[in-house]
This record gives sequence, C-alpha cells and structure tokens, in this order.
Amino acid sequence: MRVLEYIVPKEYDGRKLVHFLRGQAGCSYTLVRSLKAQPGCLLRNGEHIRTIDPVRVGDRITLKMEEPPVSAEPWDHPLPILYEDEDIIIYDKPPAMACHPVRNLQQGTLANVYSAHCPGCGCHILNRLDRDTTGAVLIGKNTFAAAALTGKVQKVYLAVVSGKPVPSTGRIEAPIGQPDRTNPRRAVMEAGGQWAATRYETLWEGEDYSLLACVLESGRTHQIRVHMSYMGHPLLGDALYGGPMELIQRQALHCVRLTFPHPVKKEQVEVTASVPQDIQKILGKYQFPVKYR
Repeated sequence: MRVLEYIVPKEYDGRKLVHFLRGQAGCSYTLVRSLKAQPGCLLRNGEHIRTIDPVRVGDRITLKMEEPPVSAEPWDHPLPILYEDEDIIIYDKPPAMACHPVRNLQQGTLANVYSAHCPGCGCHILNRLDRDTTGAVLIGKNTFAAAALTGKVQKVYLAVVSGKPVPSTGRIEAPIGQPDRTNPRRAVMEAGGQWAATRYETLWEGEDYSLLACVLESGRTHQIRVHMSYMGHPLLGDALYGGPMELIQRQALHCVRLTFPHPVKKEQVEVTASVPQDIQKILGKYQFPVKYR
C-alpha cells in the first residue's frame, strides 16, 4: 500500500476535497473515483472524508492506495536499475526482452523481472519498448504515479539509420496505421492512420549510415522505425522495415534518456541509459555529445 499525505494550503480553504485532489494533489479523475469507492482510502486528520466535503487550511489529507498484485510470474533475473524510489523504477532493458507477457510468452519479460523485484506493487509500464529496442523503461509502482506521469515523459532515442537524411535535422509528420491486423508491420497511411510526429537530429554521419537523436511527439507502435523507413532511411538491423542486416541483427534503436517531473516530489528527474555494445561497435570511437550521454 502506498500512503501519501498533504497539507491543505490557504488557496483551497473551504473548497471541496475533490477540487484539492484534482488540483493540488494532482490525482487523475479515475484515481479519485477509485479512492472514493474504497472505505478508508481518503482521510482528513485521520478521519474519513467524502470528496464533496469542504477542506480547511492546515487539514492533513491522507490517500491510501491499494494496488492489485502483478499478474506476471516472478523471474529473479538481474537487470540494471537506473533509478528507483517508492513510486517509480527505471530499468535499462536489454535486447531480446519483451516488456509484457503475451499469450505465447509468459516468462522472460521485463514485467516478470519487476514482479520478482517489487512484489506487492502495481506495474504500470509508461514507455513500452519493442522487444529488440534497448534502453530506459519507466514503470510506475502505483496508480497515482502512473496517472501523474502520463503524457509528461520526454524520451530521447538514438537510432542508427542507413544513408544520410536530408535535411540533417527535421520533423516527420505522417499518420501511422496497421494495414493488415494479422501482420505486426505498420506503415504511413494517409487514410485510416493515426497522427504521428517525430523530430530528429543527425549527430554523426558515416560513409553509409548516420546516427540520429529522435524525440517523439506521439507514441505510435514502431513510430521511429516506420518514419525513418518512410524517409528512405530504415534503421540498421530492422528486417521488418527493410534495414540492412550486415552490422547488427536487431533494430539499432536505443532509448537513451528519460526526463520527467517526479509524480510526488515534483522535482525534475533525468536518467540516461548507456549505449549498448552492439550499437557502440557500429559507431567505433564516436564520442556522444554531453546532452546525449
């Protein structure tokens, strides 16, 4: 159980508890409904309070959040942890590891690792990576953290693409859809696709490939892979989207940095995941700019 406490400031004096929860405390509408429905989860100075009751300056408001157990079977497997506290954890995910169990894969996923490391906590993966994409994955340990972080996590990816994009820095805005529901491949689809935008910056150019830093403005499945292929510069190792396979056997894509306001402390958190060896090998002695390390 996660317990959070707040002191009501003067600007909420006399206002309903629901206004304080949705405003000062930063609770989502769904979380407020959940707390309201569970006896003993909302307290004022240690006593039960309804969401429609007024609060007074100096009141101590307590939120008690019960989380359903993680459904994934525990797997005691060591993985690098980039950051952890009571509310969140950030793993450095390796290649060949899915984030969630699926019908034919119930073990060996990041959720299985998390289940062993954080028994009794919720599991809210906030930036799911493809199985062969590496790097930082943020998990909220409770509903409050997950809701507070939704839409507030900036992700920077490193991608090694074939050729040299022109212009070297730019923005791709093209809708993405799934032409065939039986095929995982996505594509740019003017009709029926969902809005998607990717910003990119070329950090380095080799003879036949380039290193890009990519920032997502949306979160579509395979978004960077689809947009780069659409530009004519598929990722190295990305067989699904036509990338060359000579130098690496998985898509050369790595979530290098996450930046977000902490859901409880409100301070800015920035975490960097080291570039994996298979991508570093392609780049040789290239040194990353400080902002991308």
